[in-house]
Amino acid sequence: MRFVVGAFGLVFVSVLATGAQGQDPFMQVCMQTTPQKMCECIAAKLPADKRQAAIEGLRKSNAAMAPGGNLLDPSNLSQEQMQGLDAVVIAQANCT
Repeated sequence: MRFVVGAFGLVFVSVLATGAQGQDPFMQVCMQTTPQKMCECIAAKLPADKRQAAIEGLRKSNAAMAPGGNLLDPSNLSQEQMQGLDAVVIAQANCT
């Protein structure tokens, strides 16, 4: 009985410890450059069909803004990534 309870406790602690790692991928990439509250608002207003493209576009945008990064060249983005970034901008405008 103790082993079962002990094993459950270890699993519970592991889940708590990895909770931050299991964070929404959009929130992870958004919060690299934007406050959490704004990212939460954007995420709530971002169309589901644009979410993955937004994540990919934001990753490229964040890399461009990092020290030593090169300016973001729209020709390096797919049409879907551009639409994803557009959706983020539109959602952000509705969050201010």
